[in-house]
Amino acid sequence: MIRLARVEKAYGHGAARTFVLRRVDLEVREGEFVSIMGPSGAGKSTLLHILGMLDGDFTGEYHFLDQEVRALKPRERADLNRRYVGFVFQSYHLIDDLTVYENLEVPLQYRNVARKERQALVADTLDRFGIVAKKDLYPAQLSGGQQQLVGVARAVIGKPRLILADEPTGNLHSDQGREIMDLFRRLNEAGTTIVQVTHSEQNAARGHRIVQLRDGWVERPAAPMSAGQAAAEGPAVAGAETH
Repeated sequence: MIRLARVEKAYGHGAARTFVLRRVDLEVREGEFVSIMGPSGAGKSTLLHILGMLDGDFTGEYHFLDQEVRALKPRERADLNRRYVGFVFQSYHLIDDLTVYENLEVPLQYRNVARKERQALVADTLDRFGIVAKKDLYPAQLSGGQQQLVGVARAVIGKPRLILADEPTGNLHSDQGREIMDLFRRLNEAGTTIVQVTHSEQNAARGHRIVQLRDGWVERPAAPMSAGQAAAEGPAVAGAETH
């Protein structure tokens, strides 16, 4: 699904450039659940934004579903994102003046889904996530855990093939965090590819594979594997640095 080759991201010009990512090579196969770890400032969120096609200012190659992302026009990249990618943010990013129901409708409206189909998808998602009773509430009326649950529901309502999660449990207490991670595991078992950024070793271990970032460098990523192989072998942790 994903192949990065010598991807670099820097700010500034010439000798004054500061690199956020350095020569990143990474592959993610469809059906994998990959955790990206590393200290603050390692480039984790930057990498996730590149994977989500929210940041196109980088060098190197990024192939997503056999398409070279950097060769696409901005509108084509945005369309690829809307069709195949769901994003879960640490800070929820719900729209404050929209109800839960209306927040769930937003990504479907971007994809020009017909009104009746939108209504059916929203109703099904509300029921699936157990938030039917919250549909007319606004984000400020929800707890942090409930807001994150709505955020995940919004990310998956369009049935994306890839979910990108940036510290999805960072603002939640432990019980709420476990609920979100259990949900991610069920989605992955149903076939959704997931790439999460996390500081939590416990959350990272929920995935099939851990990729370590340090100072923008990938520390020898483990070879990609099928979801079946990953489930059989358990989590693998990256080892020595490549640079």
